[in-house]
Amino acid sequence: MKKILIIDDDEGTRLLISHLLKAKGYETILAKNGIEGIRMALNHHPDLITVDVMMPYLNGLNLMKILTMMQLEIPSIFVTVKEEAEKYKDAFPYIKSFCLKGDLKEKLVGLVEKAIDLPDRGYTDIEYTLKENEIFDLLGKSDRKKILIVTDNDTFDLVTIMLGETDIYELYHAPDGLEAVFKAVMLNPDLILSDIDLPKINGISLARILFILGHPFPLIYLSEKADIETIKKASSMEGIQGYLLKSEVRNNETLLQERVEQILDISDEQKKALQASYKAADIDKIGEFESGSSIWLSLSP
Repeated sequence: MKKILIIDDDEGTRLLISHLLKAKGYETILAKNGIEGIRMALNHHPDLITVDVMMPYLNGLNLMKILTMMQLEIPSIFVTVKEEAEKYKDAFPYIKSFCLKGDLKEKLVGLVEKAIDLPDRGYTDIEYTLKENEIFDLLGKSDRKKILIVTDNDTFDLVTIMLGETDIYELYHAPDGLEAVFKAVMLNPDLILSDIDLPKINGISLARILFILGHPFPLIYLSEKADIETIKKASSMEGIQGYLLKSEVRNNETLLQERVEQILDISDEQKKALQASYKAADIDKIGEFESGSSIWLSLSP
């Protein structure tokens, strides 16, 4: 049985689409916002997605941008109330068609049948590098805390020195935000140290994407930026445990080590409470997604 994920913030539209598709023998999964939609896409591997273009916070365009970035090649259909939204269809390789909400009863099933019968979707390999010591750390069993350091090579070398002996921590490196997303999900680190200015995806967007994916790991920013606006924006997401200036770290050899130890030395009860807060798909936490992060398309539905 083909599985279809329905993502729409309007309950009536979700139920209507589900009714139409179930009548044709499809299994349906319903998501009431973009965060739930992405998490369900990762967990349920649907054969097709119908996605509302105009949703608050994480609209259909930004949702598709994340799926494309994650290289999830899932055939999708835009559902919208505005005819002009058809122009967005060509912005994404896996959007097969669009359907006005007023035409759902007459046209949606036909569009779904046409899109879902296309050749099976493929999967694109994600390329990133693991150093030899990182591979051995992953293969071995260890009680050491895993720390993912997302920054340039020079800062990584500095942090490695600051954190001292490597038999205390397992240190992993990602030179850009996109690689950091995949390494974070793969490694399940105890802590992430991340720069703000990163290639491909900046540090703030990295935290937001990990939150959407259900993995907002404890994260400390390590940055040259000292302006209040950046610090405030960087501190607004779940999982952010601190903001350190590189100049402060260079001038105080123990500052980074002390901050890392403080965060990693928490009780089991605190860990459970933190994990519980991560599971909540609170769309208010990503209220700034539509305001222009470097990874989002400059489109407005």
